[in-house]
Amino acid sequence: MKRKILIVTERRADFSRFKPIIKLIKKSNSLSYDLIVTGIHLHKNFGYTKKEIIDEKFKIFAEFKIFDKDYFEKNDGAKMSEAVGKAFINLPNIIERSKPDIILSGFDIAANFALSVCGAHMNIPVAHIQGGEVSGTIDESLRHAMSKFSNFHFTATKETKKRLIKMGEINKNIFVVGCPSIDALKQEENEKPEYIKKRFNIDISKDYILIIQHPVTSELNQVNKQFIETIEALKNIKMKKLFVFPNNDAGSLKIIKLIKKYNFNYCKTLSLKEYKTLLQNSKALVGNSSSGIHEAATFKIPVVNIGTRQEGRTKSINVLDTNYNRHQILKVLKKALSLTFKSKLKNLKNPYGNGKASRRIISIIKKLKLKNFNTQKKITY
Repeated sequence: MKRKILIVTERRADFSRFKPIIKLIKKSNSLSYDLIVTGIHLHKNFGYTKKEIIDEKFKIFAEFKIFDKDYFEKNDGAKMSEAVGKAFINLPNIIERSKPDIILSGFDIAANFALSVCGAHMNIPVAHIQGGEVSGTIDESLRHAMSKFSNFHFTATKETKKRLIKMGEINKNIFVVGCPSIDALKQEENEKPEYIKKRFNIDISKDYILIIQHPVTSELNQVNKQFIETIEALKNIKMKKLFVFPNNDAGSLKIIKLIKKYNFNYCKTLSLKEYKTLLQNSKALVGNSSSGIHEAATFKIPVVNIGTRQEGRTKSINVLDTNYNRHQILKVLKKALSLTFKSKLKNLKNPYGNGKASRRIISIIKKLKLKNFNTQKKITY
């Protein structure tokens, strides 16, 4: 009988990392998967990205909504909490129907957090991807909490493995594999230049900048001010720009309204193929997306990382940090766009991996001894 893996995806950020893993599961003779779809995958305002899952011919085992109309109107911490609650309410029944051998949760996203906690309560082994990383916003707390509810860990770096050991996790259950989002991007083909031009009004043969800035949930009252500083800095760069809508965290509507107010060139979401093409041909990625930390180094793209959202994460030399001040952002962006800085990135290696994380994860899952596995956890110190 095949070993069944249960996975939930809520948004483009987790799906892009699960995608290469699910592809390998589909090819395996000893593994199967049940995929749960929720979150902004089911909402047209964020591009209805469930379509991308269907296009990949991934079988959807179950789906449920956690975001209602009120969520998108109020867009605050209380509504985020309600959304997590809905995940907790819906998941136990789905888990009982699925009867998985192991749950594969990931990163720092609410539905994945709920799945980890439910798995622990239901005595199902939980494996967590990319624990031990440090960052800002609510993601930091969610990620570490998920690690404490997980039995096995697939970390991106040796440094993050050491951090999990300090948190009391068992050394032999922590595996350094890299970041699967790198796998996903490397596996994608490039989109045709004509398509990119028509869809996004971007000529990839000419200079342009990508902007992805998410709200920081612990700085909600400053979201508008922070994003305006980014806008004012970018006004001084005479180069094409493409703004990508932020995720759906509390405060995201404020950023979306500003993007629309200033009549910027924008898109709601990007497929992996579109994102790969736009990222690797851009002159810089500006904002606070984790993609700037995890993936941009693979393509040797300069990153202007603004504010506290990625604070504490391991960064390559292509990442330049700045605060929310427009003059400082502009100064750092000019440095990032300079030929001198670009020349320093020629031999850059990505500390988050080489595109083989998914293969390592699947190989390890196949070997895990899960029969009569004791899910009871105990801190090691």
